[in-house]
Amino acid sequence: MKKEDLSLVEQTQRDILKYISQHSENPHLPKEQEFVEILSVSRVVVREALSRLRALGIIETKRKRGTVVVAPEIFAVLKTIIASGVLDKDTLRDLYQLRIMLEVGMADFIYLKKTPDQMEMLDEIVSEEVELEREMTMAETEEQRSSVAQKLTDVDIRFHSALYEMTGNKSLIDFQYILRHLFTLYRPKIKADYHSRTIVSHVSLFNLLRTGTADAFRMAMRLHLKTQFENMESILDRTIENNGN
Repeated sequence: MKKEDLSLVEQTQRDILKYISQHSENPHLPKEQEFVEILSVSRVVVREALSRLRALGIIETKRKRGTVVVAPEIFAVLKTIIASGVLDKDTLRDLYQLRIMLEVGMADFIYLKKTPDQMEMLDEIVSEEVELEREMTMAETEEQRSSVAQKLTDVDIRFHSALYEMTGNKSLIDFQYILRHLFTLYRPKIKADYHSRTIVSHVSLFNLLRTGTADAFRMAMRLHLKTQFENMESILDRTIENNGN
């Protein structure tokens, strides 16, 4: 594909998306040659445009059925990029800030939509964390502390994952899976980073969610994330360095 053809491919991609929108009742797309005639572009351009739409998860080619429109996975491309492990520190910082904005912003939804079963699950996570904190204080060797630190990081991810589940918002939950993979991939590698010293603990958040008000829970969530944000750059510096070794 020549450079001068790129804008034509992009325009063809938009034209195919417009065609899909106008023929939403029929999930089957015309063949490549038919698009060539409909859009008055070369077959190479049509093929490249379809390939891009396929990569985005908007269409797929099925045996004996041809090319069909499917429900796209909104965050598919972002998931692929994050899984590659090539994000720089600035991008990681931006995603971390996005996480904070999301979790503070969804506090009201969590408070209003929580169910007894979800609260019971959150209680189990918090209880496990308390026990691990006790183990950390009793750990005598660096190996023991490192092992407990990894478990605490996993519990932290599970706690926040459970909060996303409580919103009942599928897009938020899907995006959370991406963030979870991100912060698992770039998890702290040293004991000092295992658990940021937060102003508000998970136990406090859980208790506010159970007996407090929506406003109190939102404010507590903001404070809970404050220390993580403040410590983020130094943690990412060390984590990226360790991941690169």
